[in-house]
Amino acid sequence: MTSRAPADFVISLRSVCANKSRNGWGAVGLFTALAAAVMLLFGSVAFAHSGLGAASPGPGAVVGGEITTIQLRYNSTMTDPDGSVTDPNGEIVDATFTQDGNLRVIVSLDAPLSAPGQYTVRHITTDVQDNDRIEAAYLFTYDPIAPPPQLEIITGDDGFPLVWVIVGVGSIVIAVLAWRLAASMQRSRGSAPAA
Repeated sequence: MTSRAPADFVISLRSVCANKSRNGWGAVGLFTALAAAVMLLFGSVAFAHSGLGAASPGPGAVVGGEITTIQLRYNSTMTDPDGSVTDPNGEIVDATFTQDGNLRVIVSLDAPLSAPGQYTVRHITTDVQDNDRIEAAYLFTYDPIAPPPQLEIITGDDGFPLVWVIVGVGSIVIAVLAWRLAASMQRSRGSAPAA
C-alpha cells in the first residue's frame, strides 16, 4: 500500500472543493436563468392579456332601467367574441355576442333584464396579437329602480400592475445572485496557488 504525500493530498482537496464550488454556482446560474425566464413569461402574459378596459354595465355596478344590451370594450385588438349571460337563478339569458370594431363587443339580449339580482357576464375573445383565447367573467346587479348603466372604465384594485412587482423582485434576486457570484470568483482568484 503506497502512502500519498501531504502536498498531493492538499492539491486533491483543493480540486474537490473547486468542483463542489463550480457545481454549486452551476445550480445558482440555473436558478437565475429560470427566474429570468419566469419573469419574462409572466410579464408578457400580463401585457398581452390586458383584457377588458371598460364595460356597461361594469363589474360590481348596480343598474336599473330597461337593459337590452351589454357593452364590452377591450384594451387590445381582439376577434371571435363569444360568452354567456347568467341570471340570478343560474339560468342562461338568450344573448348574441357581436364584434363592433377592433376593441368593442355588443351583447344583445333577446329580452330586457327583468329579474332583480346578480348577473354574470362571461366573455371569451381571441387576442389578435398572440392568438391566445382569453376567457373572463364579472358580476353586476340589476335593480329596476337603480339608475341606468353607464360605460365604466375598469382599473386594477390598486392601480399598480402585478407584473411590475414580479419584475422588481426578480431583478433584485438576479442582482444579488450576480453580486455573490462575482464576489466568489474574486475570492477564488485571490486564493488560487501561484503557478
